[in-house]
Amino acid sequence: MAAMDSDHRPRLRHEADRNIQPPRPVGRTVIGWLSSPDMRYQNAYLWFILFSAMDVMLTWKILARGGIELNPVARMVIDDWGLWGAIAFKFCLMLFVIVICEVVGRRRERTGRWLARIAVGISACPVAYSLWLLVYHILIVPARG
Repeated sequence: MAAMDSDHRPRLRHEADRNIQPPRPVGRTVIGWLSSPDMRYQNAYLWFILFSAMDVMLTWKILARGGIELNPVARMVIDDWGLWGAIAFKFCLMLFVIVICEVVGRRRERTGRWLARIAVGISACPVAYSLWLLVYHILIVPARG
């Protein structure tokens, strides 16, 4: 616990408080070759990961209702390895895109930021389309018929 000196500076009450070290920076390791700088576009990456995860979940829901996968590469992965293959495929694509954005962003900041934003926009498109398909086939079509 701290108290105030007459010159309005905090005064430590316990000797142990004098040995407190300032916190280390978050996001960095101190193991030499494992050290890496902070990621540049973390907010964009969170949105990118959210939309990518939603894409896998909504695609799986559509497939369970009798729909088809329109992406031929993803269709092959799903046919051969199922849901876990689709998750691994999407995870590898996300990792690839994030690494590209980081590498480009270290050399050209604006281009890297632009790539990250484009990745978010592109990953949001299949989610919007899938949501529209599900709403249409679950709510609109049964109400007509």
